[in-house]
Amino acid sequence: MLYTSDQGEVVMIYKRILVAIDGSEGSKQALQQGSELARNNGADLTLIHVKNETHLPLYGGVYPVSAAGTQIIQEEVERAEEVEISKGEAILRKAKEAVSPDIKVTAVLLDGDPAASICGYTEKNNIDLIVMGSRGLSGIKKWVLGSVSQKVLSEATQAVLITK
Repeated sequence: MLYTSDQGEVVMIYKRILVAIDGSEGSKQALQQGSELARNNGADLTLIHVKNETHLPLYGGVYPVSAAGTQIIQEEVERAEEVEISKGEAILRKAKEAVSPDIKVTAVLLDGDPAASICGYTEKNNIDLIVMGSRGLSGIKKWVLGSVSQKVLSEATQAVLITK
């Protein structure tokens, strides 16, 4: 939201700030910056974690096709899913505890493609600002893997702040 100050300056006020949290040092810095902006703007803060997708385990490079093998795979996938949910909840809980109690905080756990999930959530929930850390990928890793922050920066319609 833009408004003009008494001195005629155009000032941006953020009322809904989203911080993407993955437990990395970059996301901890993003949390610090997002919290400070929320406090200074009287904004609500949303912490979002996009959990890793659970994939089918391979056994010797193949998937078992028997009924018993299918049941084993299903159980392993369910256990892996529970582990990812638990990790995500722990990351969000720790981040939420680091935010000052005078800031209204919502924690959200999502799954799917991280950049698409973050951008989709911000669109649906009228987020004014996305704050996220930079992983610092370089060279061939950045070229091959890309980065979530780069994808969000190019796809988001809201303001994006990338911290280092």
